[in-house]
Amino acid sequence: MRLSSVYLQTIQNQLDKIANNLANSVTPGFKQQLLSWEESYDRQDRANTVAQYGGLPLTGSPVLKDNLYVGKRYDFNQGSLTSTDNKWDLAIMGEGFFQVRTGNGQLGYTRAGIFMVDSEGNIVNNRGMCLEPPVIIPANAYNISVDENGIIRGSLPNDDEDIDDYTSDFTDDEDGADNVVIFGQIPLFKFVNPDGLAPVGDNIFLPTESSGQPQEGTAGQDGYGIIKSSMLESSNVDLVNNMTSLIQMQRAYQFKLQLIKDRSEMSSVAISMRG
Repeated sequence: MRLSSVYLQTIQNQLDKIANNLANSVTPGFKQQLLSWEESYDRQDRANTVAQYGGLPLTGSPVLKDNLYVGKRYDFNQGSLTSTDNKWDLAIMGEGFFQVRTGNGQLGYTRAGIFMVDSEGNIVNNRGMCLEPPVIIPANAYNISVDENGIIRGSLPNDDEDIDDYTSDFTDDEDGADNVVIFGQIPLFKFVNPDGLAPVGDNIFLPTESSGQPQEGTAGQDGYGIIKSSMLESSNVDLVNNMTSLIQMQRAYQFKLQLIKDRSEMSSVAISMRG
């Protein structure tokens, strides 16, 4: 009976995972969640499974006599890129992550590049989290662009009192009235084992001992990818596979429920026959 209840909970976790994937199938930058369970009495096999899934057991999933391990991880495969009309929509083509400052002050990592400039000139995501390290965009800047290496350029009037604080990209623009300057560069970050990252919601992940510490680099470097402005990475949820899995898990759940019911009825009959 305990065996059946454990597997029922495992199937329910799988159903919850699939439902979350399907609900986020159009969420930019969303990474589908993968769930796996493995039954093994070999200690090394169990250790290998734990390592593969980042050492993060699925919260609420039981371990059956130390031989059933249920783990989850996120599929960080590249999602397709879609064009937008917002230059602050940034997609990473490659393996890197953006770094943002979360509401509780932690540094989080995300593939969702829905950014904008707030009233103070900070580049923030759609949850108000500041891009880190910060790049400040002056209110009077215009003709702003972000290139594939994450370099942010723009024009400032020649009479701007802070113009000397920036690196000039060109001496003057075509009419000689304004300077083109570099406001900063957006770095990217990567991890030795992205599967070990811990999700905290809103497409934000935190590093763990299993993921390793973030490694800062520049867009265009090997292993970091490039940044595409006016583009967003789509969710990588595989609708067909998730719908197929949903049907399979629903059938498995009903089958297990029927087994429990049949066993319960047989036990009742046996008890009544014994008097």
